[in-house]
Amino acid sequence: TNTPNEVNKLNVMTWNIRYGAGRIPWFEDSCGDRVHMTQSEVQSNLQGIVSFLNNSEDSIDILLLQEVDVSSKRSAYMDQLQYLLDNTYFNYGAYGSMWQSDFIPSGGLGKVDVGVAILSRWKLSDLERIQLPLREDQPSYEKYFYLRRCIVKAKLNVPNWDDLYIVNIHAAS
Repeated sequence: TNTPNEVNKLNVMTWNIRYGAGRIPWFEDSCGDRVHMTQSEVQSNLQGIVSFLNNSEDSIDILLLQEVDVSSKRSAYMDQLQYLLDNTYFNYGAYGSMWQSDFIPSGGLGKVDVGVAILSRWKLSDLERIQLPLREDQPSYEKYFYLRRCIVKAKLNVPNWDDLYIVNIHAAS
């Protein structure tokens, strides 16, 4: 493991990784017509994230990620959280799904499991997914297929830092 014993400061970074799509023009963003990626496209985009993290001058201690796919057709069913844990120096991860459905009919999207994640060099405990209120302006059939935004909260077990919690959110715009 790569866990420092003495900690004077923490470097925290937040990053919306856009489900590993990189700069691919995507139908949901109204900038393209792509709905699905190949595994090699997703892996190439994730490898760019890995390279950035592993080669940063100031290593990141805690990484807050948004739009992380763990089992989605659009991203070739790659578990992006596990890929990042396997290929970076982060030792621990926590995940909270904000959109999980076996089938999304819109655009032929298919199965989706996307959410927010916390990656850390230190052990995480007391994990909690806090459900945010659902939109009130949708009919029930739309609500069934829509996002269930959340907050992911975890206690960080950093040496000599008591009661330190980290939270991550991907709020509506």
